[in-house]
Amino acid sequence: MAYEAVVVGVIAELLDLDEDQLAPDTVLAGVEGWDSVNALRVLVFLERETAQPVDYQLFMAAENVADIVKAIKTPAVT
Repeated sequence: MAYEAVVVGVIAELLDLDEDQLAPDTVLAGVEGWDSVNALRVLVFLERETAQPVDYQLFMAAENVADIVKAIKTPAVT
């Protein structure tokens, strides 16, 4: 699965952005509409899209799109 494409697609869909506006090095704090509520929405959608749990701590510590991809690839601690 191409996790980067999934992450970009989910963020773009939920925040009503063009996928072209997002790249691996895109800083999340600079993305229009990115806040704690939308971050949780993205987390839930990513878990649905990937059919696997995402580590909450790694996800919330993400500073850019690439960090979210790493959080998805890292097995969640339960």
